[in-house]
Amino acid sequence: MLVAAFLLVTGCQGDKGSAGEGAAEKGICYTALGKDVESAVRRVAGIPDSVKITRYGNPEDSVDKLITMVAMGTPEKATRLEFCRFYRETVVSSPPVEVTFWGVREVPKRGADALGKSYRMAKGAAATSKLGVLYFECSSEEFSLGLGGATKVLIRGESRTNDEVAESDAAAYEDNLRIIHASSRVYAELLGCEANAGIPATFSMPPEV
Repeated sequence: MLVAAFLLVTGCQGDKGSAGEGAAEKGICYTALGKDVESAVRRVAGIPDSVKITRYGNPEDSVDKLITMVAMGTPEKATRLEFCRFYRETVVSSPPVEVTFWGVREVPKRGADALGKSYRMAKGAAATSKLGVLYFECSSEEFSLGLGGATKVLIRGESRTNDEVAESDAAAYEDNLRIIHASSRVYAELLGCEANAGIPATFSMPPEV
């Protein structure tokens, strides 16, 4: 909870700015997602080191919307809540890579995440060359809106590559999972999930199911 509080106080200040003001340069998308995530974004989307990556998003607003929907008993209506988007230099076009979260009722059966592979991580993971998915169960008092007691919510995190993939399928699977793993760790901290929702502290390629 202390980590989450620190992120909320220090990290979200820049996330709400406009693109022309260098939005999010000191926000959570920058401060909480390290160089390993940016390197993964560059590899999967083919962004050279000479091109600046601009990160934009409002993770705090995403968390607030999910908490509200859970309190209303409709977590599945909090669809595709924006977490972070990664742009080539400016935000004048669609982001090469974007990360979103939302509440779901259950983990789909094996193979339900399109043409990708399934992996053992948290409550389940899947990847394609353009998609990384992680399901995790969050038990948090935040969902009770101060009424006491922790509520469990199943959350789907998704990292999607919108550009043509610039690496092999196997490498893209790993990079997509790396991005959604790091993002999910931060999201779980912001939500105050107990035991970080079972998401490993560090990333290593999980075994296939």
